[in-house]
Amino acid sequence: MTSARAVFFGVEIPESLLATELQNHRAQSLSEARALAGRALAAKAVLLARGRELCLLAEPERNGDGQEETPEEALIRAVLSEGVEAEPPSQEAIRAVYDGNPDGFRSPPLLEASHILIAPCEHNPQAWEAARLEALVLIADLIDRPSQFARVAAGRSACPSASEGGSLGQLGPGDVLRVIWDALVDMDTGTIGAEPVASEHGWHVLRLDHRSDGERLPFDYVRPHIAMQLEARAWTQAAAVFVDRLLSESAARPGFCLTESGELDTGEGTIARADGLLGEALGNARLAYDALSSKARERLDHAASESSEAAEDLLARSIRTFLSKADDEAWTQLISRLRDSEAPLADSLELIMSHQLPPMHKTHTLLTMRNGSRASG
Repeated sequence: MTSARAVFFGVEIPESLLATELQNHRAQSLSEARALAGRALAAKAVLLARGRELCLLAEPERNGDGQEETPEEALIRAVLSEGVEAEPPSQEAIRAVYDGNPDGFRSPPLLEASHILIAPCEHNPQAWEAARLEALVLIADLIDRPSQFARVAAGRSACPSASEGGSLGQLGPGDVLRVIWDALVDMDTGTIGAEPVASEHGWHVLRLDHRSDGERLPFDYVRPHIAMQLEARAWTQAAAVFVDRLLSESAARPGFCLTESGELDTGEGTIARADGLLGEALGNARLAYDALSSKARERLDHAASESSEAAEDLLARSIRTFLSKADDEAWTQLISRLRDSEAPLADSLELIMSHQLPPMHKTHTLLTMRNGSRASG
Protein backbone atom coordinates (compact mmCIF):
# COMPACT_ATOMS: atom_id res chain seq x y z
CA MET A 1 0.00 0.00 0.00
CA THR A 2 1.29 3.45 -0.86
CA SER A 3 2.08 5.65 2.14
CA ALA A 4 -0.19 8.60 2.90
CA ARG A 5 1.05 11.91 1.51
CA ALA A 6 0.20 15.58 1.80
CA VAL A 7 1.00 18.46 -0.54
CA PHE A 8 2.68 21.69 0.52
CA PHE A 9 3.61 24.30 -2.10
CA GLY A 10 3.05 21.68 -4.77
CA VAL A 11 5.49 19.22 -3.16
CA GLU A 12 4.35 15.72 -2.19
CA ILE A 13 5.52 14.90 1.32
CA PRO A 14 5.05 11.54 3.07
CA GLU A 15 3.03 11.84 6.28
CA SER A 16 5.72 9.87 8.15
CA LEU A 17 8.37 12.43 7.15
CA LEU A 18 6.03 15.27 8.08
CA ALA A 19 5.47 13.75 11.53
CA THR A 20 9.22 13.62 12.14
CA GLU A 21 9.77 17.22 10.99
CA LEU A 22 6.82 18.37 13.12
CA GLN A 23 8.94 17.89 16.25
CA ASN A 24 11.25 20.73 15.13
CA HIS A 25 8.51 23.37 14.99
CA ARG A 26 6.79 24.87 17.99
CA ALA A 27 3.53 26.69 17.41
CA GLN A 28 0.32 27.60 19.20
CA SER A 29 -1.62 24.87 17.40
CA LEU A 30 -0.94 21.55 15.72
CA SER A 31 -2.20 22.85 12.39
CA GLU A 32 0.22 25.80 12.55
CA ALA A 33 3.13 23.51 13.44
CA ARG A 34 2.14 21.19 10.59
CA ALA A 35 2.12 24.11 8.16
CA LEU A 36 5.61 25.17 9.32
CA ALA A 37 6.92 21.62 8.98
CA GLY A 38 5.38 21.28 5.52
CA ARG A 39 6.92 24.54 4.40
CA ALA A 40 10.37 23.54 5.68
CA LEU A 41 10.25 20.22 3.83
CA ALA A 42 8.88 21.84 0.67
CA ALA A 43 11.74 24.37 0.81
CA LYS A 44 14.21 21.51 1.08
CA ALA A 45 12.66 19.83 -1.96
CA VAL A 46 12.73 22.91 -4.20
CA LEU A 47 16.31 23.71 -3.22
CA LEU A 48 17.46 20.16 -3.97
CA ALA A 49 15.61 20.31 -7.27
CA ARG A 50 17.31 23.59 -8.08
CA GLY A 51 20.69 22.03 -7.35
CA ARG A 52 19.89 19.14 -9.65
CA GLU A 53 18.75 21.54 -12.37
CA LEU A 54 22.03 23.48 -12.13
CA CYS A 55 24.07 20.24 -12.00
CA LEU A 56 25.81 21.49 -8.88
CA LEU A 57 28.28 19.33 -6.96
CA ALA A 58 29.12 20.04 -3.33
CA GLU A 59 31.48 18.31 -0.94
CA PRO A 60 30.13 18.03 2.62
CA GLU A 61 31.98 20.27 5.08
CA ARG A 62 32.56 20.03 8.82
CA ASN A 63 31.57 22.72 11.29
CA GLY A 64 33.59 23.91 14.27
CA ASP A 65 32.29 21.01 16.38
CA GLY A 66 33.44 18.44 13.83
CA GLN A 67 29.93 17.61 12.59
CA GLU A 68 29.79 16.85 8.87
CA GLU A 69 27.03 17.96 6.53
CA THR A 70 24.84 15.43 4.80
CA PRO A 71 25.08 15.40 0.98
CA GLU A 72 21.66 17.13 0.85
CA GLU A 73 22.78 19.88 3.25
CA ALA A 74 25.93 20.43 1.19
CA LEU A 75 23.90 20.72 -2.02
CA ILE A 76 21.46 23.18 -0.44
CA ARG A 77 24.41 25.29 0.75
CA ALA A 78 25.78 25.29 -2.80
CA VAL A 79 22.39 26.31 -4.24
CA LEU A 80 22.06 29.22 -1.82
CA SER A 81 25.64 30.28 -2.48
CA GLU A 82 24.94 30.25 -6.22
CA GLY A 83 21.54 31.93 -6.12
CA VAL A 84 21.69 34.44 -3.28
CA GLU A 85 23.61 37.70 -3.30
CA ALA A 86 23.48 40.48 -0.73
CA GLU A 87 24.58 44.06 -1.21
CA PRO A 88 27.39 45.10 1.16
CA PRO A 89 26.18 47.63 3.76
CA SER A 90 26.91 51.30 3.24
CA GLN A 91 29.18 53.21 5.58
CA GLU A 92 26.15 55.26 6.63
CA ALA A 93 24.28 52.11 7.67
CA ILE A 94 27.27 50.84 9.63
CA ARG A 95 27.68 54.19 11.41
CA ALA A 96 23.96 54.30 12.20
CA VAL A 97 24.21 50.97 14.03
CA TYR A 98 27.18 52.18 16.07
CA ASP A 99 25.59 55.52 16.98
CA GLY A 100 22.26 53.86 17.74
CA ASN A 101 23.81 51.65 20.43
CA PRO A 102 25.60 54.01 22.83
CA ASP A 103 25.77 51.30 25.51
CA GLY A 104 27.00 48.63 23.13
CA PHE A 105 30.33 47.74 21.51
CA ARG A 106 32.23 47.74 24.76
CA SER A 107 35.23 45.70 25.81
CA PRO A 108 34.32 42.94 28.27
CA PRO A 109 34.56 43.72 31.98
CA LEU A 110 37.50 42.52 34.06
CA LEU A 111 36.70 41.00 37.44
CA GLU A 112 38.76 40.05 40.46
CA ALA A 113 37.14 37.37 42.56
CA SER A 114 37.67 34.75 45.23
CA HIS A 115 35.87 31.52 45.98
CA ILE A 116 35.62 28.58 48.32
CA LEU A 117 34.84 25.23 46.74
CA ILE A 118 32.82 22.80 48.84
CA ALA A 119 33.10 19.49 47.02
CA PRO A 120 30.77 16.55 47.81
CA CYS A 121 32.46 13.59 49.47
CA GLU A 122 30.75 11.23 47.02
CA HIS A 123 28.92 11.61 43.71
CA ASN A 124 25.38 10.91 44.79
CA PRO A 125 22.38 13.20 45.48
CA GLN A 126 22.71 12.93 49.24
CA ALA A 127 26.37 13.98 49.24
CA TRP A 128 25.66 16.88 46.88
CA GLU A 129 22.82 18.11 49.11
CA ALA A 130 25.03 17.85 52.20
CA ALA A 131 27.72 19.93 50.43
CA ARG A 132 25.12 22.54 49.45
CA LEU A 133 23.90 22.89 53.03
CA GLU A 134 27.51 23.20 54.22
CA ALA A 135 28.10 25.98 51.70
CA LEU A 136 24.93 27.81 52.84
CA VAL A 137 26.07 27.72 56.47
CA LEU A 138 29.48 28.98 55.39
CA ILE A 139 27.92 31.90 53.47
CA ALA A 140 25.88 32.93 56.50
CA ASP A 141 28.98 32.93 58.71
CA LEU A 142 31.10 34.85 56.18
CA ILE A 143 28.46 37.52 55.61
CA ASP A 144 28.65 38.19 59.35
CA ARG A 145 32.47 37.95 59.38
CA PRO A 146 33.69 38.79 55.86
CA SER A 147 37.29 39.33 57.01
CA GLN A 148 37.56 35.58 57.66
CA PHE A 149 37.08 34.66 53.98
CA ALA A 150 40.77 34.05 53.16
CA ARG A 151 41.35 32.03 56.34
CA VAL A 152 38.27 29.85 55.73
CA ALA A 153 39.23 29.34 52.10
CA ALA A 154 42.71 28.23 53.08
CA GLY A 155 41.30 25.67 55.51
CA ARG A 156 38.19 24.38 53.74
CA SER A 157 38.29 25.03 49.99
CA ALA A 158 38.80 21.97 47.75
CA CYS A 159 40.35 24.16 45.04
CA PRO A 160 44.13 24.74 44.58
CA SER A 161 43.33 28.45 44.99
CA ALA A 162 42.99 27.71 48.71
CA SER A 163 46.71 28.40 49.05
CA GLU A 164 45.98 31.94 47.80
CA GLY A 165 43.12 32.49 50.22
CA GLY A 166 40.65 31.52 47.52
CA SER A 167 41.76 34.28 45.14
CA LEU A 168 41.08 33.58 41.47
CA GLY A 169 42.95 36.69 40.34
CA GLN A 170 41.83 38.88 37.45
CA LEU A 171 39.21 37.25 35.22
CA GLY A 172 37.75 37.88 31.81
CA PRO A 173 35.05 36.00 29.90
CA GLY A 174 36.14 32.42 29.35
CA ASP A 175 38.60 32.34 32.23
CA VAL A 176 36.13 30.56 34.51
CA LEU A 177 33.09 28.38 34.03
CA ARG A 178 30.19 30.25 32.45
CA VAL A 179 27.90 29.65 35.42
CA ILE A 180 30.45 31.22 37.77
CA TRP A 181 31.12 34.17 35.44
CA ASP A 182 27.41 34.90 35.13
CA ALA A 183 26.99 34.87 38.90
CA LEU A 184 29.97 37.19 39.44
CA VAL A 185 28.78 39.69 36.80
CA ASP A 186 25.49 40.09 38.69
CA MET A 187 27.20 40.74 42.05
CA ASP A 188 28.16 44.05 43.65
CA THR A 189 31.82 44.69 44.41
CA GLY A 190 32.86 43.53 47.88
CA THR A 191 29.86 41.24 48.39
CA ILE A 192 29.56 37.52 48.95
CA GLY A 193 26.99 35.63 46.89
CA ALA A 194 23.86 34.81 48.87
CA GLU A 195 23.57 31.38 47.25
CA PRO A 196 26.28 28.87 46.38
CA VAL A 197 26.79 28.20 42.68
CA ALA A 198 26.90 24.59 41.47
CA SER A 199 29.41 23.28 38.96
CA GLU A 200 30.66 19.82 38.06
CA HIS A 201 33.24 20.21 40.84
CA GLY A 202 30.88 21.09 43.68
CA TRP A 203 29.39 24.23 45.29
CA HIS A 204 31.18 27.58 44.99
CA VAL A 205 30.98 30.32 47.60
CA LEU A 206 31.79 33.48 45.63
CA ARG A 207 33.09 36.92 46.52
CA LEU A 208 33.52 39.74 44.00
CA ASP A 209 36.63 41.70 44.98
CA HIS A 210 36.88 44.24 42.18
CA ARG A 211 35.21 45.15 38.89
CA SER A 212 36.55 47.12 35.94
CA ASP A 213 33.72 47.72 33.49
CA GLY A 214 34.59 47.60 29.82
CA GLU A 215 35.07 50.76 27.78
CA ARG A 216 33.31 51.73 24.59
CA LEU A 217 35.35 50.57 21.62
CA PRO A 218 36.21 53.08 18.86
CA PHE A 219 34.12 53.00 15.69
CA ASP A 220 37.01 52.04 13.41
CA TYR A 221 37.71 49.01 15.60
CA VAL A 222 34.16 47.60 15.47
CA ARG A 223 33.28 48.70 11.92
CA PRO A 224 34.28 45.35 10.30
CA HIS A 225 32.23 43.47 12.91
CA ILE A 226 29.13 45.61 12.31
CA ALA A 227 29.54 45.30 8.53
CA MET A 228 29.73 41.52 8.83
CA GLN A 229 26.56 41.41 10.94
CA LEU A 230 24.64 43.65 8.54
CA GLU A 231 25.78 41.67 5.51
CA ALA A 232 24.81 38.39 7.19
CA ARG A 233 21.38 39.82 7.98
CA ALA A 234 20.94 41.07 4.41
CA TRP A 235 22.01 37.66 3.05
CA THR A 236 19.49 35.88 5.29
CA GLN A 237 16.71 38.15 4.03
CA ALA A 238 17.78 37.64 0.42
CA ALA A 239 17.86 33.86 0.97
CA ALA A 240 14.30 33.96 2.34
CA VAL A 241 13.13 35.87 -0.76
CA PHE A 242 14.94 33.35 -3.00
CA VAL A 243 13.29 30.37 -1.29
CA ASP A 244 9.86 32.08 -1.37
CA ARG A 245 10.23 32.50 -5.13
CA LEU A 246 11.10 28.82 -5.62
CA LEU A 247 8.13 27.81 -3.47
CA SER A 248 5.79 30.03 -5.46
CA GLU A 249 7.02 28.47 -8.71
CA SER A 250 6.56 24.99 -7.25
CA ALA A 251 3.03 25.78 -6.06
CA ALA A 252 2.15 27.00 -9.57
CA ARG A 253 3.63 23.88 -11.18
CA PRO A 254 3.31 20.96 -8.72
CA GLY A 255 5.35 17.83 -9.22
CA PHE A 256 8.29 17.56 -6.81
CA CYS A 257 8.21 14.67 -4.36
CA LEU A 258 10.21 13.71 -1.27
CA THR A 259 10.95 10.13 -0.25
CA GLU A 260 10.28 8.66 3.18
CA SER A 261 13.91 9.45 4.11
CA GLY A 262 13.65 13.09 2.98
CA GLU A 263 15.54 12.85 -0.31
CA LEU A 264 14.26 14.28 -3.58
CA ASP A 265 12.46 11.45 -5.36
CA THR A 266 14.03 10.77 -8.75
CA GLY A 267 10.93 8.86 -9.86
CA GLU A 268 7.47 10.12 -10.69
CA GLY A 269 5.20 11.22 -7.85
CA THR A 270 1.43 10.86 -7.67
CA ILE A 271 0.86 14.46 -8.77
CA ALA A 272 2.95 13.92 -11.89
CA ARG A 273 1.03 10.73 -12.70
CA ALA A 274 -2.30 12.48 -12.10
CA ASP A 275 -1.20 15.37 -14.28
CA GLY A 276 -0.36 12.92 -17.04
CA LEU A 277 -3.74 11.21 -16.71
CA LEU A 278 -5.57 14.52 -16.90
CA GLY A 279 -3.48 15.57 -19.88
CA GLU A 280 -4.55 12.40 -21.67
CA ALA A 281 -8.15 13.11 -20.72
CA LEU A 282 -7.90 16.57 -22.28
CA GLY A 283 -6.50 15.00 -25.42
CA ASN A 284 -9.38 12.54 -25.69
CA ALA A 285 -12.49 13.85 -23.94
CA ARG A 286 -14.63 10.98 -25.29
CA LEU A 287 -12.35 8.41 -23.68
CA ALA A 288 -12.48 10.38 -20.43
CA TYR A 289 -16.28 10.57 -20.59
CA ASP A 290 -16.54 6.82 -21.16
CA ALA A 291 -14.25 6.18 -18.14
CA LEU A 292 -16.74 7.81 -15.77
CA SER A 293 -19.02 5.73 -13.59
CA SER A 294 -22.70 5.83 -14.51
CA LYS A 295 -23.46 8.05 -11.51
CA ALA A 296 -20.68 10.53 -12.41
CA ARG A 297 -21.77 10.51 -16.05
CA GLU A 298 -25.34 11.28 -15.00
CA ARG A 299 -24.12 14.25 -12.96
CA LEU A 300 -22.02 15.53 -15.84
CA ASP A 301 -24.88 15.15 -18.33
CA HIS A 302 -27.22 17.04 -16.00
CA ALA A 303 -24.75 19.92 -15.54
CA ALA A 304 -24.14 20.04 -19.30
CA SER A 305 -27.86 20.31 -20.02
CA GLU A 306 -28.17 23.09 -17.46
CA SER A 307 -25.38 25.06 -19.15
CA SER A 308 -26.39 24.15 -22.73
CA GLU A 309 -22.92 22.71 -23.28
CA ALA A 310 -21.75 19.38 -24.64
CA ALA A 311 -20.88 17.00 -21.81
CA GLU A 312 -17.40 16.30 -23.18
CA ASP A 313 -16.69 20.02 -23.53
CA LEU A 314 -17.83 20.66 -19.94
CA LEU A 315 -15.62 17.84 -18.71
CA ALA A 316 -12.60 19.24 -20.54
CA ARG A 317 -13.29 22.72 -19.19
CA SER A 318 -13.57 21.32 -15.65
CA ILE A 319 -10.21 19.58 -16.00
CA ARG A 320 -8.52 22.75 -17.30
CA THR A 321 -10.00 24.82 -14.46
CA PHE A 322 -8.80 22.32 -11.87
CA LEU A 323 -5.28 22.22 -13.28
CA SER A 324 -5.03 26.02 -13.32
CA LYS A 325 -6.57 26.68 -9.89
CA ALA A 326 -5.94 23.59 -7.74
CA ASP A 327 -4.30 24.42 -4.41
CA ASP A 328 -2.38 22.19 -2.00
CA GLU A 329 -5.57 20.94 -0.35
CA ALA A 330 -7.10 19.94 -3.69
CA TRP A 331 -3.92 18.13 -4.78
CA THR A 332 -3.76 16.38 -1.39
CA GLN A 333 -7.33 15.19 -1.86
CA LEU A 334 -6.51 13.98 -5.36
CA ILE A 335 -3.41 11.97 -4.43
CA SER A 336 -5.30 10.56 -1.44
CA ARG A 337 -8.06 9.43 -3.81
CA LEU A 338 -5.47 7.84 -6.09
CA ARG A 339 -3.73 5.82 -3.37
CA ASP A 340 -3.87 2.24 -4.65
CA SER A 341 -6.76 3.18 -6.94
CA GLU A 342 -7.86 0.51 -9.43
CA ALA A 343 -9.47 3.14 -11.68
CA PRO A 344 -7.18 6.19 -11.42
CA LEU A 345 -8.63 8.13 -14.36
CA ALA A 346 -12.23 7.71 -13.22
CA ASP A 347 -11.35 8.53 -9.61
CA SER A 348 -9.44 11.65 -10.66
CA LEU A 349 -12.28 12.89 -12.84
CA GLU A 350 -14.91 12.27 -10.18
CA LEU A 351 -12.94 14.32 -7.65
CA ILE A 352 -12.58 17.15 -10.18
CA MET A 353 -16.30 17.08 -10.87
CA SER A 354 -17.03 17.29 -7.15
CA HIS A 355 -14.93 20.50 -7.11
CA GLN A 356 -16.16 22.03 -10.36
CA LEU A 357 -19.77 20.97 -10.93
CA PRO A 358 -22.84 21.94 -8.88
CA PRO A 359 -24.68 19.11 -7.12
CA MET A 360 -27.66 17.64 -8.94
CA HIS A 361 -31.00 19.06 -7.78
CA LYS A 362 -33.48 16.30 -7.22
CA THR A 363 -37.26 16.74 -6.74
CA HIS A 364 -38.53 15.09 -3.57
CA THR A 365 -42.22 14.31 -2.78
CA LEU A 366 -43.08 16.04 0.47
CA LEU A 367 -46.86 15.41 0.75
CA THR A 368 -49.50 13.38 -1.11
CA MET A 369 -52.88 15.15 -1.22
CA ARG A 370 -56.18 13.34 -0.72
CA ASN A 371 -57.16 13.94 -4.33
CA GLY A 372 -53.97 12.15 -5.44
CA SER A 373 -51.98 15.29 -6.37
CA ARG A 374 -48.48 15.72 -4.97
CA ALA A 375 -46.67 18.65 -3.42
CA SER A 376 -43.01 18.62 -4.47
CA GLY A 377 -39.88 20.56 -3.61
